[in-house]
Amino acid sequence: MNAVKRYRGALSLTLLLLLTATSAVAAEQLLLRRGDTDGHSGELKGVVDLTIDPVFDDAKVTVVVDGNTLATNLTSPYHVVVDFGDTAIEHKISIIAKSPSGKRVQWQETINRGLLPLTVKVRPFDAEHRVFEAVTTAPKDDPIQIVELWDDGKIVASVSEEPYRFTVPETTYARGFVQVTAKTKNGDEAADFWSAAGDVHVEELSVRTVPIFVSVVDHNGQTRDDIDRSQFRILDNNAVGTIIEFGKAFDQPISIALLIDSSASMTYSMAKAAKAAKEFTQRSLRAGDRCSITAVQDVPRRKVALTDNLEAIAKGLDGIKPAGTTALWDALGAAIRELQDEKRRRAIVVMTDGSDTSSITSAKEFDRIARQAAIPIYFIAYEGGSEDPKDLDRLKYFATETGGFVATATEQNLEAKYAAIERDLRAQFAITYQVSDFSKTNEYRRVRVMIDSPKLEARTIKGYFTP
Repeated sequence: MNAVKRYRGALSLTLLLLLTATSAVAAEQLLLRRGDTDGHSGELKGVVDLTIDPVFDDAKVTVVVDGNTLATNLTSPYHVVVDFGDTAIEHKISIIAKSPSGKRVQWQETINRGLLPLTVKVRPFDAEHRVFEAVTTAPKDDPIQIVELWDDGKIVASVSEEPYRFTVPETTYARGFVQVTAKTKNGDEAADFWSAAGDVHVEELSVRTVPIFVSVVDHNGQTRDDIDRSQFRILDNNAVGTIIEFGKAFDQPISIALLIDSSASMTYSMAKAAKAAKEFTQRSLRAGDRCSITAVQDVPRRKVALTDNLEAIAKGLDGIKPAGTTALWDALGAAIRELQDEKRRRAIVVMTDGSDTSSITSAKEFDRIARQAAIPIYFIAYEGGSEDPKDLDRLKYFATETGGFVATATEQNLEAKYAAIERDLRAQFAITYQVSDFSKTNEYRRVRVMIDSPKLEARTIKGYFTP
């Protein structure tokens, strides 16, 4: 028995491929026969046994539901059991049968015709006056309850009756991006957006392929790795990107630059900090991964160059002795230079208890360096450090721009904060998208990744420079 799932809207198809005529699953039967014009007049939901009459003897049959191939080379007795979910919605079933001599027949049947799934599409209704309309469909037994207009993660307007129209605020419209969500009575949600870039016509287009790594978190801050490709939407300078490759990033090797604040202020915490960092590397690094160790002092002091040798990494961490001041921006710049030629996933993990006190590189200069590098930076802000809130705000800014995050830590939970970074790296999605529009050489392009649910947030680089 082989299970295949499709995650689009409220639909979840589970295929149970039966190799015998007898099924242990209690299911309603639907006979699919070519030329049968009577179809199925009732509503089909839950577990359904699709029984195929393939026309040919000894045929091999392919079954496609809503564009997803659920079975190939199926042989007698030609049964496929599918779970259509708890709600009866429209599905298109295609059958392709091939005879041993190579003859082929194909036909399609639609069940639950007219019972549409939850969808929402936003479009300009009166663009001159910033009026937009959301067009929706919903299951018969789970109607739309509310449609909401979002801006920068906040609801700015809502409509509970058709027509679902909004006058978009000037500040929202000026961004060239309009997002809406539709919610049903039972709480299911769908989202859509309109981008001004779709209305822009240029004489010469530049086609680029852009690889990014994306983390997804829910409203509780928990990292999620169960999001389907169809739920991701990408804007590149407000132009819609087409996803051409999608997968789990954990399957790809990674190079990590690990920076440890070892200035004099860490004298009494160094042993604990080194122990937590060592456990992080031992848990996180797999075969093929590489890591470097840099002590952040008055100048960046490289303890271990990029290596896959866990013993050397542990020894390098044990050998760090706290002294001097904190040249944080210089150390980060050195880490970026070390990783810039790595043709794999990359990340910088920094544990620091204070602000930069001695770098030659300014924060403004490092901002430019970090944007050009597009490497996610994760900061662990350790207790007892700077009391200036601007220092923490600056770390949060750099983390957000690069696709990382800031975790504030105490001596008691330092290992847990490293573990949170490990989970984030494990749960990343590797996405390659293509975008076609007008661009200039060395132009900074803003990147925005959205998930088809306001309950989820995507975290990735905020932009990149064109070649």
